[in-house]
Amino acid sequence: MSGASGSEIVRIGVLEDDPLMRDYLVQTIAAHPDFTLVFAEATLRAARAAAEAADTLDICLVDLQLPDGNGTDFVRDMRERHGAHALILTVLGDKTSVLSAFQSGAAGYLLKDSAPEQIASHIRQTMSGANPVDAQVSTHLLSAVRGAPESEPSAAPSPLSDRETQVLTLFAKGLSYRESAQTIGVSPNTINHYVKSIYGKLDVNSRNEAVFEAMQQGWITP
Repeated sequence: MSGASGSEIVRIGVLEDDPLMRDYLVQTIAAHPDFTLVFAEATLRAARAAAEAADTLDICLVDLQLPDGNGTDFVRDMRERHGAHALILTVLGDKTSVLSAFQSGAAGYLLKDSAPEQIASHIRQTMSGANPVDAQVSTHLLSAVRGAPESEPSAAPSPLSDRETQVLTLFAKGLSYRESAQTIGVSPNTINHYVKSIYGKLDVNSRNEAVFEAMQQGWITP
């Protein structure tokens, strides 16, 4: 198996059903000469077939919510059948998703608004034996290790309108701006309007931060 040091090549698989995010990850991998793409698939079934056909596979970037299953099932495959690492890259930052991912054998956990260089850095850290975790989700791991209960969600009423809550819930399920617009029957520009309003009300700067904050407060569930 290759490592991340020196001139060794890291062979990477991608399991991501959103085509824009999948292309983003493929481009991120292509931008680094010490990375090579083994496969980029949209379904659990296709990724399993690609992993079986691969001569060598070092690490996979795995989404949790897939059309035909949960990414944690693929994480187990990577660890048990292929001896490869799995790095979660998802929109979900809630406690259940985080702990489930690590219990299945994930080596690290990132949210989808991570910058390309952050993703590349976390791939290298994972290959070097580290377990990189997004700062927004590290509190769940600390709570689990300490055995201390996390604070209960705030009982304060949500500042979001019904439509804004609906949009944020769709984001939590992994839908893109375009898919969310199609689901509720509005234009992408209208979704952008809702998103700006959500950011202002929650005092956040990204979709994943908004989802995380709303989940923490108990205003939405994935």
